[in-house]
Amino acid sequence: MAAILDALRGRLAQREANAHDTIAAGARAAARGDAYDSGAIERAMLETGKTLADFERAVDVARKRSEWLADFDRLASATAKAKKLETAAALEQSKMEAARKAFLERAAAIDAELAILRTACEKGNAARGNLLDPREVPAGTVGDRYREAVIESEAAQSAVERAQRDVREQTARIRSEEQWIAQLTGDANGPKRIKPSVLPSLGPQPQPDEPHRVQEHRLALTRAQRRKAEAEAALIEAEKVAARCRKAVDALIPDVLKS
Repeated sequence: MAAILDALRGRLAQREANAHDTIAAGARAAARGDAYDSGAIERAMLETGKTLADFERAVDVARKRSEWLADFDRLASATAKAKKLETAAALEQSKMEAARKAFLERAAAIDAELAILRTACEKGNAARGNLLDPREVPAGTVGDRYREAVIESEAAQSAVERAQRDVREQTARIRSEEQWIAQLTGDANGPKRIKPSVLPSLGPQPQPDEPHRVQEHRLALTRAQRRKAEAEAALIEAEKVAARCRKAVDALIPDVLKS
């Protein structure tokens, strides 16, 4: 009797398991969008006491498991490729670090050499200045000629600066006189302070029918223009003299450096 009951329980358990397998297979087919045996599903649901809502949940589970399975199937390939790329990235990183280290070493060496060369340049320039300082050049033919040439060159340069100053001063004076004349004769940019009976000439020479103050400023303008021309001529001549003097000094420098 016990054996019969065990066999019966076994067959019932197997039937229930088969019914669950049928429902699961149908749920997987539905999740994929494939056709399935609805009659078999219905019988299996009656066999197991499942409802339509239970079958819908089974379809959702099957759909999610299908997605998980697809992700899992890509795991091995993705893992292998990731390891390969990580190895390549590590190699490139090491190459970059090595290149960066080499660059920093080269840059440091260049900076050190530049520092030495800059110091040498500074000392060289200072030494040249000392060698060409007229006070430090030994007495003698070369030294005496050099000192005389330097004095003449400095005087010539002073003359150039004086001439430049004169040109600037007369240029400013001309501008000032022109502004006074424009203001007193009442041009478009200023108020008309004096209204002569006839329109005055705007030339540099004073006109008899102009007010006395206008005539004075026209005379001052003429003087300033003449002095500016003289200063410009003097500047040209002074620059020529200064150039000759500098050339004379430069010609003596090689001998002075060796003296």
